[in-house]
Amino acid sequence: MQQHIVEIVKFKLAISSTEQDLMRVNTDFAPWIEQQPGLLYRSLSKDDQTDEYIDVFYWQSLAHAQAVSEQFPTTEVCKRLMQYTNSESVSISRSHIVTQTQCSG
Repeated sequence: MQQHIVEIVKFKLAISSTEQDLMRVNTDFAPWIEQQPGLLYRSLSKDDQTDEYIDVFYWQSLAHAQAVSEQFPTTEVCKRLMQYTNSESVSISRSHIVTQTQCSG
């Protein structure tokens, strides 16, 4: 049985970037990530106390998550996204989902 994966990417904006910059590039990133094989769901949120963004991805498998990670550094829209990100603040974790409820959007 294939185990679904939740991938959590936390980051802060680069000093010279604004949330509007992030949202502009997200307009192009969202359709790209939605087309990636194995993506089940994605959400982007922000912790207003720390100004940290939390990008959550649900994948059909670890192989799907890893395949996208391998493409990330060389994909144009991903490189644009990284321009607005403080690279030192990025943390990525992946976990196997052990139980879940239906997402109703």
